[in-house]
Amino acid sequence: MQLPEFPVFGIFQNKESKSHRCHTEKAQSRELTYGRRIARYLSKNKLLAKVYNPSSFDNKNGHNGDVEDSEQNQEKQTFARKDEEIKSLDAGWEYFEHYVLPRCHAEKFENKNGRKYMRVKPGNNDEKTMLYPVWKTPLQDMGDFGIGVGMYFDMLRFFGFVALIAAFICTPALVFYASNDYSPDGKDAIVNPINKASAICTNTFWVPCPNCTKDDFNTWPTSLNNIQRVATMTSPAPNEDREVVFMLRNGCELSETFSLVTLATVLFFCVSTFVFLSRQKNIMVMLDEGEQTTSDYSIRIKNPPNDAKSPETWKNFFETAFDDIHVTVCTVALDNEELVAKLVQRRKLLLKLENSLPLHIAFCSEDLEKTVEHCKEQEPNVFTRLLCCSAGPKGLYDKIQAIDEEIERWADHPYPASSVFVTFETEEMQRRVLKAMTYPKLCKGFVDSKYKFEGHVLEVTEPDEPSSIRWDDLDESKIVRVGQRVATLLLTCILIVGGAALIAEARERDVTLSALLIVVFNTITPMVVRFLASFESHIDQTSYSSSVYVKITMLRWINTAIVTAVINPFAYTLTDGEQLIESIRIIFTAELVQRPVLQLTDWLGNLQRHCFAPRAKDQRRMNLLFSSYQYSIGERYTEITKLLFLTCFYATLYPAAWYFAAATLFVYYWVDKFCVLRTWRQGPKINAKISIYSVYFFLMCAVTYAVMAAYNVAMFPFDNACETEEAVPEYYVGEYKMENNATFVVVSSGDKVYKFCDQDLFRYIPAAFPPLPKAQLNHDSEWMSPVQMEFVPIFGWGCIGVVSFFAGILFIRFVVKVVIPLLSVYSFVESSGSCPNNQPPFSEVEIIDGYVPFVSIPGYLSPFLLCDVKHFDESLIGWNEYGSTSLQKERLSLVSDLSRIFERRNRQADTKAEDMFSRVQHWPYEEAGLKSNYDGYDKMHSYLSCSIFSFLFDT
Repeated sequence: MQLPEFPVFGIFQNKESKSHRCHTEKAQSRELTYGRRIARYLSKNKLLAKVYNPSSFDNKNGHNGDVEDSEQNQEKQTFARKDEEIKSLDAGWEYFEHYVLPRCHAEKFENKNGRKYMRVKPGNNDEKTMLYPVWKTPLQDMGDFGIGVGMYFDMLRFFGFVALIAAFICTPALVFYASNDYSPDGKDAIVNPINKASAICTNTFWVPCPNCTKDDFNTWPTSLNNIQRVATMTSPAPNEDREVVFMLRNGCELSETFSLVTLATVLFFCVSTFVFLSRQKNIMVMLDEGEQTTSDYSIRIKNPPNDAKSPETWKNFFETAFDDIHVTVCTVALDNEELVAKLVQRRKLLLKLENSLPLHIAFCSEDLEKTVEHCKEQEPNVFTRLLCCSAGPKGLYDKIQAIDEEIERWADHPYPASSVFVTFETEEMQRRVLKAMTYPKLCKGFVDSKYKFEGHVLEVTEPDEPSSIRWDDLDESKIVRVGQRVATLLLTCILIVGGAALIAEARERDVTLSALLIVVFNTITPMVVRFLASFESHIDQTSYSSSVYVKITMLRWINTAIVTAVINPFAYTLTDGEQLIESIRIIFTAELVQRPVLQLTDWLGNLQRHCFAPRAKDQRRMNLLFSSYQYSIGERYTEITKLLFLTCFYATLYPAAWYFAAATLFVYYWVDKFCVLRTWRQGPKINAKISIYSVYFFLMCAVTYAVMAAYNVAMFPFDNACETEEAVPEYYVGEYKMENNATFVVVSSGDKVYKFCDQDLFRYIPAAFPPLPKAQLNHDSEWMSPVQMEFVPIFGWGCIGVVSFFAGILFIRFVVKVVIPLLSVYSFVESSGSCPNNQPPFSEVEIIDGYVPFVSIPGYLSPFLLCDVKHFDESLIGWNEYGSTSLQKERLSLVSDLSRIFERRNRQADTKAEDMFSRVQHWPYEEAGLKSNYDGYDKMHSYLSCSIFSFLFDT
């Protein structure tokens, strides 16, 4: 049996694009993903093809013969499929590679900023393109997916090297922990060899403690029935009737070398964090060099008058108020959220109706009655309705009619303007407007009248990228948005408490179970937080990602590091077995292995592409199974901050954490880069704001390291045993065999008595901060060794210095961002400096988008327009329709849907459908004098310096 060839539908049907594909077989195969190569091989194999790719046999015996191609049957001709008669798995892979994955020009593009590749729009088939190479794509080009994405990879690389250097610095600490100087028995009894280089102390011995009781150790989370650090015996003859009590003491002590190395590591990490803060601005500029983005040319007006809906009016306002200003694009977004929601709901019902059709019948939205007739044979039974919660075709039709009536009623509502996006021809024009129209919040009454719009003081800001705008949320007030975030934050806190309780309960049963439960919680946390965040309103995806980032970070930090420390009994901190350090090792191992394996295998995506897609009913549904997972850069940031926080929290007791962290960060760098370029669906461009937010978490990591190092050194040896000057009573003298671990204890006359002393400084009231030697004296206890007495003050006052320094940074940020804007003009423009003259005008940028309102509807391959673009340059729309060289504006527009509803219902009204939607208008600028200033695709920001002041005063 001869199998069919691999026809490619929709994407490369035009002659020009076919010419680009006329390469040799070998050269072409290099352009394909490995998944597509496997699919081609299995589809060509006669033994495997029937099992793997049934679609090829469906095409061979397809349904297209059922459609009569005659003039006598015009009704069937109307409903006959033309573009989906034949399914092609290879076309699905083509969609995956050209629409889902990012692509760039096939020819290298190199400039002095280090960029090599230029990104193209999804579905671009007019030029020769290729997938981004995983190994050769430089960091500068990762900024093509958003400045926030590029800064994420820079952060991974930076802290990967920081962790590696920190690991080298603290290597003497690992050697010390594994040596006989720390534990003279050589730690031969430790089960896991990796833990030998940790603070686990196997040099333990029993000491007399006449006043000790099990109740001393009966503090949560220690169970009264599981206290193994106190033993009760009977004194030897002639005092057999006397009860004697012993407590277990850790015989390990810290050395000067360890203390110095730990100090050096803390100092290095804090300085590295400071350097990271200082270079943030320069990295942002480096990624932005040569990358002209729409936001560089645009402003957003947050409070336009309700009736200011005409783009022409806004153009005239700015060109009158400012000299030498040209408005190139203007978008007026309307507050029509309810109307859009009804139209989206209608589209979903139409999709269900289309899916009910037999495969050989095409869907015709112009004649829904006939469509329902064709669906009669597909009417679901009662069981199907109950199981799928689905109405039959007639029920779907009735729902569509009911929604049409609601839409007609909503169409009579007035829709005020909610936001205005104005794009100027040059960046210099945008900077001038921002500088002139940014006012102190308490001085708006002194605004120049020429900058007022019909007497209205405008609030102007620089917007996010067009693909990042959440058009349906622009109308929500700030009070509503804050209220929503407070509510979801409270729910997040409830989840934190519930998760901590479950982890604590699991810890009572098995330490491995609790560690695995933490890994599971870390895995499902993003899904739970995304669900909570779906109830929030956000102006753009950057704001949404930041909200998700904060909540996930709270959950992961507390569940991974803090809860692990809290539920571990203090006196068992240095104990081998299923205790604290073994929990840490399990978590670090899972971090290194679990996420990279799940991402690289992409089991769900591969299951959809290789199992479900070949069995899809038509090409559209097949392509949907190739849509892949859309990554969230906020979730990626939480993985890194969680790892660093966990490392800083426990590095003093487990120095190998730095080696785990370095290995994990480098693995994350390449695995995430591979997934962005080869697996994950392209998402909206996220700007640098989320990277700025992450800085606060890195500050907290540095503070945590300094504080935890000070406390861990001060609380050593974690056994709650303090030696007294009192000699043991006579009845203690003798030899004992301890029942707990079958060891022999010999008590001689003159041996010292020990007493219980609480070494857990975190539980002291008032708090023992900073941790200094005097804390033990205040509680009539003394456990610190001479080395501790020497170094604990250094650690304690050092942690005060770190906390004070970073608190000062946060205070300056607060003053700059909150206090100064109330009293003086402090804007983005002034903090960034003047704009150079060698940037290209907006109209000359090869690949750039306009602010075009859209909505994505599940089940459809392309977004739907929320505005009329009949007289708009479609090259400024950030996508092409699948299967077309251009955007089919009538098919992918909710404006057209509303017009057809009016036509079907014979609605007579003065208001057109276009007037109920957002409005966009484009005015190309052709004056040659303006363009002559541009001398290359490069944007240099020499006015920025690599200093901490860029971070402190950045807004």
